[in-house]
Amino acid sequence: MTILIQAASVSYAHGGNRVLDGATVEIREGDRLALIGANGAGKSTIFRLLAGELHPQGGAVTRGRGVTLGMLAQETAFAPGETVRHAVATASGDLDALEAQARDLEGRMGSAADDEELADILDRYNVVLERIDKALAGATDESAGLRTLAGLGFPEARLDEPLDRMSGGEKKIVALAALLVERPDVLLLDEPDNHLDFAGKAWLEEFISGYRGAVAVISHDRWFIDRVATKILELEDGKITVYPGGYADYRTTKMERLIRASQLRDLQEREFKKLKASAEQLTQWARQNPKFAPRAENMRRKLAEERERLESTARPVIDRKQIDLSFSSERGSTLVLEADGVSKSYGQRVVLKPFDLIIRHGEAVGLAGPNGSGKTTLFRMILGQEKPDAGTLRIGPSVVVGYYAQEQETLDPAMSPLDAVRKLKPMTEQAAIGFLGSYLFTRHEMIGRIADLSGGERARLQIAGLILQGANFLLLDEPTNNLDLASIERLEEALTDFRDGGQGTILAISHDRAFLDAVCTRTLGLDAGEIRDYPGGFSRYLEDPLAGAPLTRPEHRGSRTPRQGEPGDATARPAKGVKAARTPASKKTF
Repeated sequence: MTILIQAASVSYAHGGNRVLDGATVEIREGDRLALIGANGAGKSTIFRLLAGELHPQGGAVTRGRGVTLGMLAQETAFAPGETVRHAVATASGDLDALEAQARDLEGRMGSAADDEELADILDRYNVVLERIDKALAGATDESAGLRTLAGLGFPEARLDEPLDRMSGGEKKIVALAALLVERPDVLLLDEPDNHLDFAGKAWLEEFISGYRGAVAVISHDRWFIDRVATKILELEDGKITVYPGGYADYRTTKMERLIRASQLRDLQEREFKKLKASAEQLTQWARQNPKFAPRAENMRRKLAEERERLESTARPVIDRKQIDLSFSSERGSTLVLEADGVSKSYGQRVVLKPFDLIIRHGEAVGLAGPNGSGKTTLFRMILGQEKPDAGTLRIGPSVVVGYYAQEQETLDPAMSPLDAVRKLKPMTEQAAIGFLGSYLFTRHEMIGRIADLSGGERARLQIAGLILQGANFLLLDEPTNNLDLASIERLEEALTDFRDGGQGTILAISHDRAFLDAVCTRTLGLDAGEIRDYPGGFSRYLEDPLAGAPLTRPEHRGSRTPRQGEPGDATARPAKGVKAARTPASKKTF
């Protein structure tokens, strides 16, 4: 297949930290690629180099003639006052919207602060002019943007709202929709699924599968990767290794490769020791008999070459350092949470119809449902941040609640991680340094402000806080969102040990379907104000919507047609390589 864009042996450093060191990647026609790697490894940097936003400090990036490229970045920006409808209309080729955008750019040319800003405005202006030409030729579909927004789950009622009043997640969904309707030859999508519900993810998976161009994604969702990728690009130690297949195939193939490489390295080191012993023996003989001197010299030269080859090749690392997670708590009561006729509305909008629920010690329960279905509202009621409109919500005696906040608002941004953990649990500074070191924090990060940490670092700090609290009822709101894949899998192992060891109870909100399958033994499906109870993890919830026992009181139950990707929709099916689930009162803040 034709190469559309290529980065050859590129190097790049951020503030002296070399993240890329001779990395090579090719994107060909029809490719479906997933770029994975640890947080901070340089994944977004690779995308920005391919898109031309950054220039390599070594190597080269080349793009085929006429190849168009679109990139969804982690942070998105729109013009002040621009509405959702206008943004997608512009992207889908609406002539009025494009002409309005062209006039706006023309007006901004005269007020550009410098040559760089002017060049950026001119580049955007030329793109708009090209799209106006296409619109005049009739090569547009004005309804495509609205259909795409609907597929991604964006509510139609909010189309005329200005984007500068929306959350970062909502802006990203709109930016994704706008990019998809442009249909460039190459799509670079940096965590496109982060703010989508299950149905939105399923829609995006189907879209990518049928896309005519090439697609490369950065994602921490293994289910999503297995559904869309036919090739994995792993960025590690500044270089990229290519693995065929999806994420499940990658894990097996990588381990096999590392074991073979480790065995080969052991053999090479044994041969080097033999060579060294022979060289020493010949050198000793040469001192006694000069006729051995040429052979001894040749052997020493060969030994030096072998030593240089071994030293220039890093030893394969099978077990890389990971966060050290181990939840420990005192057992609470058998009855952990009881809801009796609980309901909640906001004005005329019914969020939760009256329902009954019991959660017992040792259960791991997942909350699943569309965005806005009441999952976070239920958490806020459990935490006492909101009161039910009717009914009672009771937490059992001796139950200690630990809360992982999706927006990380439980962290004090002005504090340092070192002070934060010492506030949670009295300990010496040296003990706190050792504790944070097990969560992969550097000394610089420990003494700096929490506000300056990355999303992944703040996520690790929240998990550390939960462990220090000794909570036996964990409320986890999207705990995997900012973690890399290795940390997610380590968290799953720790939570499974916590569950199976009888130490406590888990109630988790997550759109990470593989996480729900790995950790949860029970799933509560929330939708249209109603709750159903499903045995097992996400796969059970997905495969048989009628298997769920209704928890909403009978007189308040209704019916609803599922959106694409939700339980009951024919397109909602488990991804290849994703395993089914294994079945077996106080809140502190930083």
